[in-house]
Amino acid sequence: MFHILFICGGQVIVFNAHRFFILNVVKHLKKNLNIQKNIIKLILILVCGITYGQTEIVGKVISGISGEKPISDIYAQELITKQPLIMADSLGNFRIEYLEPNKKYIIEISAFGYGKQKFDVETKSGINNVTFELKADCEYNAERAESDWKNGTANLLLVGSIAPIANTSSDNRFEKKFGIKYFDFGCEPPIDECLKEYNQRIFELMDKKYGMKWRKNVRSDVEYLK
Repeated sequence: MFHILFICGGQVIVFNAHRFFILNVVKHLKKNLNIQKNIIKLILILVCGITYGQTEIVGKVISGISGEKPISDIYAQELITKQPLIMADSLGNFRIEYLEPNKKYIIEISAFGYGKQKFDVETKSGINNVTFELKADCEYNAERAESDWKNGTANLLLVGSIAPIANTSSDNRFEKKFGIKYFDFGCEPPIDECLKEYNQRIFELMDKKYGMKWRKNVRSDVEYLK
């Protein structure tokens, strides 16, 4: 222990340097401890935020008809958090971020002809890979094509507009020669997958019966004709 003498206003002041040093050390330790507490709190907040940020749903949308991505555009939205509507990419994939782990969410998927379909998804921490299969009933499909072919009522399906394009005289001769009719849905077609399935089966049946020659004279706007 040592002392320092100060003369102040004619008075001699004895200063305990050791005690002064200890008090300053304690003061700095308290200050540093508060800083450390604040740093720990900040780290915890960041960790929680990162945890939530890393919880996401990576979705893939397929058609229950084809098992592949629906031909039309696909839109997805999470209804609990009301995040903005997002559009799936060309492969039917989409991503919904900033979710919480161990929580149930409602995903609404919409695509032309399929309407809006809702799916419940319970998340786990991290990336949740989910396949969403859209259900639909087909009025036109491969089975319908087989039946129409056997009954002599087969069609080649078209999708026109409000004002469908009428047959030319050449088109009428084609129908008579091959025993088939063009059918234009106008602006209200069925689901693309259904239309594709029906037409492709008719193409196969015509190829089997007539070979490839019918393809040279068929209307170019028949759907899914290569």
